[in-house]
Amino acid sequence: MIEKDIALELQDIEEKNLLRNREDRNKDYLNFSDNDYLGLRNNKSISRVMKKSIDKFGNGSGASHLISGHFQSHSNLELKLANILHFEDGLFYHSGFNANVSFFKNIIKGEFDIFLDKLCHASVYDGMFSTQTPFTRYPHLDYDFLEQKIKNSTKENKIIVTDSVFSMDGDIADLSRLYSLSIKYKTLLYIDDAHGFGVYGAKGLGLLESQVGIEIDKSNIIHLTTFGKSAGLSGAIICGSKKIIDYLKQKSREYIYTTASPPYLADGILKSVDLIMNGEKLRKKLNKNINLFRNLIHKKQLLMNVDGPIQPILIKDNQLVINIQKELLEKKIHVAVIRSPTVPFSESRLRISISARHSKNDIIHLADALNSSLSNVN
Repeated sequence: MIEKDIALELQDIEEKNLLRNREDRNKDYLNFSDNDYLGLRNNKSISRVMKKSIDKFGNGSGASHLISGHFQSHSNLELKLANILHFEDGLFYHSGFNANVSFFKNIIKGEFDIFLDKLCHASVYDGMFSTQTPFTRYPHLDYDFLEQKIKNSTKENKIIVTDSVFSMDGDIADLSRLYSLSIKYKTLLYIDDAHGFGVYGAKGLGLLESQVGIEIDKSNIIHLTTFGKSAGLSGAIICGSKKIIDYLKQKSREYIYTTASPPYLADGILKSVDLIMNGEKLRKKLNKNINLFRNLIHKKQLLMNVDGPIQPILIKDNQLVINIQKELLEKKIHVAVIRSPTVPFSESRLRISISARHSKNDIIHLADALNSSLSNVN
């Protein structure tokens, strides 16, 4: 019976042009779909550090963090991130998804009013659902609406939740406004900076550094940094007060009951963080590529008004967006197609990811191919 139900649902997905497929990555294709914004995924100095760490500590961690799988490499990374972001402590997770789910499931409970941006990442929503606590979704970036809802809250415990950079639209939160609201109304503020770290700020420390500064009082802030985007690796760290981090160490099943990430990953991330903090030239190259791309696209009405590395092109037709992707693949260009349920059914799009590793000719080649494919799109 279950097989029949699954088959019918899969058929429905395919008939709506929403079926997703995996393909092995082809190194011969020009990639404009990953989140490697600074081009560090293939950085040789990071590779050398990781190889040296493997020789020293082995291929894996061998156990969970609270048994014997926690290495000095992990501690060094947690301390590094907490120090450069000016938090009391940090905790290293396998992924940003796990970290988000863990925080909300373990910290947000009891009498709590939760206010989150409607376009927060799926992992934030999964964390919310696990709390079984009602929450308020405010319209995307509508802070007047948010403030009115907070004013009406009668609960002592409140939290504002936001992505820094929204992964499908590419636009950014106003962290200065959100921080002011959190202080004014005595709320916690949770910031998922997955797509901001490495890209924004003088030192690449993310949108908080760029908009507010890192030396502000962060006693009410919980901050997520991930390493699968600009850092070119994987994993994530939640930074916050020492009490919150200590509590997660004791209560987070996502942290406790899983084999720790290998120490070579933590060492590689440490090297990547150093490169990011000294990566002013990479960020300048990235911004130059973004500006070039936007200038070269003919149908600018299809672009969203964003200036970051995520450049969506709204097609609003599921079959058409697939056809355009196929045309680009024939020219050995890979771009991501985003459809429901990731975005609303009527907002299918190409999601272009610009990187500092792209050359001027790469951007021109992409723009030429897109201009051809978009010529009949209104």
